[in-house]
Amino acid sequence: MKKPIIFLLVILFQFMLLSPILSLGANTVSAKKVDSSSQEEIKITAKSGYLVDYNSGNVIYSKNEHERLPIASMTKLATLSLVFDAIGKGIIKENDMVTVSKTAADVGGSSAFLDAGSSYKVVDLIKTVIIASANDSAVALAEYVAGSENGFVARMNKFAESLNLADTNFENCTGLPAKNHYSTAYDMAKIYSTMCNNKLYKKFSKIWMEDFIHPSGRKTSFVNTNRLIKTYDGIEGGKTGYTDSARFCLTASASRNSMRLVGVIIGANDSKTRFAEMSQMFDYGFANYTNKVVVNSEVPVTILSPKNSKQTAEVYPERNTIMFMTKGDDMTYTTDFQLTETKAPVKAGDSVGKLYVFDKNNMVVDEMNLIVKTDLSEIGFKDIFGKLVNEW
Repeated sequence: MKKPIIFLLVILFQFMLLSPILSLGANTVSAKKVDSSSQEEIKITAKSGYLVDYNSGNVIYSKNEHERLPIASMTKLATLSLVFDAIGKGIIKENDMVTVSKTAADVGGSSAFLDAGSSYKVVDLIKTVIIASANDSAVALAEYVAGSENGFVARMNKFAESLNLADTNFENCTGLPAKNHYSTAYDMAKIYSTMCNNKLYKKFSKIWMEDFIHPSGRKTSFVNTNRLIKTYDGIEGGKTGYTDSARFCLTASASRNSMRLVGVIIGANDSKTRFAEMSQMFDYGFANYTNKVVVNSEVPVTILSPKNSKQTAEVYPERNTIMFMTKGDDMTYTTDFQLTETKAPVKAGDSVGKLYVFDKNNMVVDEMNLIVKTDLSEIGFKDIFGKLVNEW
């Protein structure tokens, strides 16, 4: 080990982890706290605005981010997250057929105009929620997953609790006006982060127009409610919302190079303003900050050669390290590693050591396991005997 004080540094790093940084992603470590210049340069007229780096959780801009406000159809981000979770756990399947209840068909507001009594695929209902913010589809999915909308809403609130969202409460799965239905810009960024990487969400989130064919053969044409997918470079998707009480809302993400930003606007005066102010936040973030890839989990760092195996395996970091920083920063990082004494057999995914990331002051800013991606078998008796004979 080139750095004899590694143990002390690792202990110090564990202490540093106690700092209160919101972590949305899993691959980035904060390089520094963001300064307050964005508070002066970004002009948001909406009631609340929030911009965060997805991976590190560094907050770039905030305005009333913890204020409880009605969020309208942005509620459906939580609805989608629970539906995606049910699919992931095998509770429901994408091609399951959902018979639409009269309650769902009659829910009102933005709609896919589903036919009560007709059966639709789960995946098609999801698509209409993402593109057209369809309330009837959201209720139909909620009833299918939990037996009733009320049962589903109870799960939504438990989901919010599991994310430690103290300022969110749901009364329905659609975002239609309800007295105790609210969230915050901070909480919506957290909720969005749980589902924005889902393959179905990514498949549908950038569709601009879609003709939806009902089981009866009737056609309904949809236009995506998120206009940024047509106008903003790097936009990944998002969810709009509008009611008289919530006014115009939007949660969205955009990526350029190795940086993904998540933004939330709540309570803009009109639709044009919510898109303009979201674009303003994104523009500022991309212009002033960057993410530097310091550790690439696809690049091996060394070779593992156990003495009791004829095989060798490349050793990889278990994840990436990406440092969020202001453009122009002279931050430099070095890495070092330590292999543990390992004997075969070794299975793919096993930890075989540690990798450490140091800043320019030789402070540990990240650590992770080193793993192998292939199995290594132990040499057999014949191999040992043959080796002894050869050495004799």
